Amino acid sequence: MNIIEVKNLSWAIDGKKILDNVNATFAEGKITAIIGANGSGKSTLMSFLSKTRRSSNAVYFKGQDVDKISAERYALEVSVLPQRQKMIADFRVKDVVTMGRFPYKKKFRDYTDEDRRIARKAMESVGIIDMAERKLSQMSGGEIQRVLIAKALAQEPELILMDEPTNHLDVKYKLALMKTLQAYGKTVIIVLHDLSLAIQYCDEVVVMVAGRVLTQGNATEVMQPDLLKEIFGVPFVKFEREGRTYIGY
Repeated sequence: MNIIEVKNLSWAIDGKKILDNVNATFAEGKITAIIGANGSGKSTLMSFLSKTRRSSNAVYFKGQDVDKISAERYALEVSVLPQRQKMIADFRVKDVVTMGRFPYKKKFRDYTDEDRRIARKAMESVGIIDMAERKLSQMSGGEIQRVLIAKALAQEPELILMDEPTNHLDVKYKLALMKTLQAYGKTVIIVLHDLSLAIQYCDEVVVMVAGRVLTQGNATEVMQPDLLKEIFGVPFVKFEREGRTYIGY
C-alpha cells in the first residue's frame, strides 16, 4: 500500500520549471530515499510532501488530497525534519525533544509524564540522553541535528520526512541514524546525498533529474553504476563485502 502518491506535480518560479510533471509513489512501512544531483528538485518535492507548499490536487496522503487535510491532523501523522530549522539557543535539549509531542498536547495544559517518557526514549534512541540538560547554544551543529532527529521521533508519526538529515553528522552518527530509522519500522522518506547509505539502508529510491523523476524502485536494483554516472557525471563502482552492498566513486 502507498502512503503518499504524487500525481503530475509541476511547479515553476518566474517561468522556470523546478518540478516538471513529477509522478511518484511511496510505500507504507518502507524507507525511501530521494536522490539526485544538486538542483534536481529533491528539496522542492519534499516541501510539497510536507505541506509547506500547496500542491493543487497533486499530492495524496492515504488517498486524500493533502491540501484538504488540516495542519493539526497532518502533524499527528507526519513529522518533518527540514534542511534548515531555527531553534532558540537558550532551550534545553530535553525541552526541544519534548516539543515533538506538541500535536498531542491539550490546549492550556503542560506536557504529560507520558510525553516526557516518550521524549526520553527518543533521546536514548539517538544517543543524546546525557545531553538532556544542555542548552542548544552550547552544542555543535552535528549535536543539534541529533536533537532535532530525536524531536521528530518523539512525535511518533506514521510518516517521517527528512531532508538531508545526515548533514553535519559524523560517520558514526550517520550509521546510527539509519539503523534507528530501520528499527522505527514506520514509513520514512529521506533526501540523501550519501549513496552508500541509500543503497545499504533504504528499501526504495526515487531518482530525480532536472525536476523530473527519472526512475524509482528497489534501491539495490535501481542504483547501478551506469545510471549513477549519467546522473552525477563521475564513474561509480558497486561491490559487496560481508553481505552488504556499497557504492563508491
